Amino acid sequence: MKERTETTVSGIFRLTLVIIAVVLQVSLIIVLVLLLRSRAVYIYFFIQFIALVDIIFLAGRKNNRSFIIAWLIVISILPVFGHILYILWGRCPSHDFRSRKMNESINRGKKFLDKKSGVYAELGEKHPERKRISGYLGRQGFPLYKNTKCEYFPLGELKFAAILKDLENAKKYIFLEYFILRNGKIWDSIEEVLLRKAKEGIEVKLLFDDLGSLSVLSANFLKRLGSQGIQIKRFNPVHRHLSQLHLNHRNHQKITVIDGVIGYTGGTNLGDEYANLFVKYGHWKDTGIRMEGDAVWSLTVSFLQMWDSESRTYSDYETYRAEHSITENGFFQPFIDGPMNNPDNPAEVMYRKLIYNAKEYLYITSPYLVIDNTMMDALCNAAMSGTDIRIITPKIWDQWYVHMVTQANYGELLKAGVRIYEYTPGFMHAKTIISDDDQVITGTINMDYRSFYLHYENGVWICGDPVVKEIKKDLLDTLALCEEIKLEDWIKRPLSVKCLGILMRLFAVLF
Repeated sequence: MKERTETTVSGIFRLTLVIIAVVLQVSLIIVLVLLLRSRAVYIYFFIQFIALVDIIFLAGRKNNRSFIIAWLIVISILPVFGHILYILWGRCPSHDFRSRKMNESINRGKKFLDKKSGVYAELGEKHPERKRISGYLGRQGFPLYKNTKCEYFPLGELKFAAILKDLENAKKYIFLEYFILRNGKIWDSIEEVLLRKAKEGIEVKLLFDDLGSLSVLSANFLKRLGSQGIQIKRFNPVHRHLSQLHLNHRNHQKITVIDGVIGYTGGTNLGDEYANLFVKYGHWKDTGIRMEGDAVWSLTVSFLQMWDSESRTYSDYETYRAEHSITENGFFQPFIDGPMNNPDNPAEVMYRKLIYNAKEYLYITSPYLVIDNTMMDALCNAAMSGTDIRIITPKIWDQWYVHMVTQANYGELLKAGVRIYEYTPGFMHAKTIISDDDQVITGTINMDYRSFYLHYENGVWICGDPVVKEIKKDLLDTLALCEEIKLEDWIKRPLSVKCLGILMRLFAVLF
């Protein structure tokens, strides 16, 4: 009870400092704008001219068009204030120390990802229509693997039970990387094993996103675990980059690696709500996968890339390689994405590729449906071409404004023939896209701008493995628990809801 109280107080204090810092910066901007307008008209118009120049350059950028249009509107309506906001929040940081360190870490890690041409050749023989999809990821630096055994978990509680069992059997090292790490029964169970393993001499590394866990961890958390042999780091500490407002670039990846042999990913963070141990937004529907074999090496590299971005030194990757003796026929291609990739974003491109290449069906689960015109057109064109497109979103939402944008996007999709369902028991948090019984992407990627452009994400493209049909069965079972949204009912929404939805959809990419 004492630590839970410390957690709340510490989290509220740090969160308050962040809010105060942001409010002070915005207030300073407003004051400067007023001073410029009333006392220095020439400087004011000079800044307007600079804003116009920025608009011209912004319009020519290769970034997401919806993002560009939204910022163009902000800058046009508020030439000075909007321009300063764009400088602080709109530009992707690419020249500061943190960004250089991240790029160096990612590029260094890619050198340890071995590509085996024989695996690509075999994929081309067995699944010739999927070779180009895999080839895209390969050209982005992500190898294709065979000899990997995969298990699917239709609920978070099943995944946690398996993780705890594997943690108990760890012999060399344990890597944990999560967006949210929350005190509770799940974390208490995992911490007990980690502390015991650390005392046995097993290397334990824990990486969590600072903003994601800001209000749910006690102030002495790092010190307490560090003193007992666990290596622990915050990703992108919020206090360190407040002057540049790098609050958007969060680590949303969710990876567990054990001895380089076993790897987990999926939608669950380390918190009780993900295992339905307490009700937050109704029943929490989440999923995950367990891989054993060659493909785990990519998860290991992904973890070390993010770990090294917060370190003064670089890891010795080769010490974490593992030997495998598994023979399986499915194909696995783990990949990562993040703001350093802009404007080329593998996660978004892969989602579009699956949509464009789907022939019989394509099913999607996502807690959010905040998509741009390119993704909207892909879904609509596929549906109008006869592909069975179905999307599952939550009935009980976690963020009302995001859910309002999600529902505002229903209309165009429904008119094109896309079938949309809301998960009535509670919150749909799973992130999966599957098509034609032979390929699926699962991991941490939401159908929204943050996942495609602002957050560091990870996913796994799977082709030709029996687990694909297991995932399809779970999605079909889930549809039986959903309410299908009909176009005629969507049209009958109150006028106030329609107007607010249109307004918020316009600025959705800025949330």
